[in-house]
Amino acid sequence: MKKFLTILLGLACVTVLFYGHNYWKQRIASASNTAVSSTSDQQSLEVTSQNDDSDTDLLAYTSNWPAHSVDRFKESLHEKTSFNVLFVGSRAIGTKNKGAFPFIKEQLIDTFGEKNIQVAIKTFDSNSTEFLKKKEQVEISAEKADLIILEPFILMNNGVVLIEDTLKNTSKIIDDIKTKNPDTEFILQPSYPLYNAKIYPKQVEALKEYAADKEIPYLDHWSAWPETDNEKLKNYLLPDQSAPNEKGDKVWSDYILQFLISKSESE
Repeated sequence: MKKFLTILLGLACVTVLFYGHNYWKQRIASASNTAVSSTSDQQSLEVTSQNDDSDTDLLAYTSNWPAHSVDRFKESLHEKTSFNVLFVGSRAIGTKNKGAFPFIKEQLIDTFGEKNIQVAIKTFDSNSTEFLKKKEQVEISAEKADLIILEPFILMNNGVVLIEDTLKNTSKIIDDIKTKNPDTEFILQPSYPLYNAKIYPKQVEALKEYAADKEIPYLDHWSAWPETDNEKLKNYLLPDQSAPNEKGDKVWSDYILQFLISKSESE
């Protein structure tokens, strides 16, 4: 009987040790899984926080943009879609491969990121009246740009289209595009200055006043060039004044970039 009780007690001890060992293995495994899950959650929170900080940094550069464009850019960052910027006007601003535009595009993409912004250009060898007769604004509308930098053919219009009609045509272009794409916003700019011009500067001043009256942001890049009656201006233009030279392209592109990539004074 005594021997039987000893064997029974031994079996009981073995059973207790077995279940105790399994219990602590499960506790350790559970604690390990909890730690891994906690680490994973923490890493996820850190990535989200980093993304939020990155978005905030990018939005800080948009202080000069139209308010609605800033909101649209914020939405595009959240939705991980591209914000589309389109330059429209005469060929003075350049093409995909030459002039001021390529450098502007490169710097905008470097700043905001290729996944966040797309930059394109549409130029036309016509004045604003011809542009409307050909219904070229339909082609622009089809681009569905979020922000259009419009040079309303003011130099092409010089001597051909009265400034009153230039401004009416500008309104028509903007209105037609916004009818198709209500979220599209505009920034206006003149073409490059001409040396010793008399009427052209007055037309550009009228465009500047028009932009202020319509509350459309205006790229006053002429303020970065020599005055039109200053012979130094010729150093920024081709000999026949048909376009800016490399020096002129630099002045023009730098001004646009300082406007489009600009932190507020409080930053």
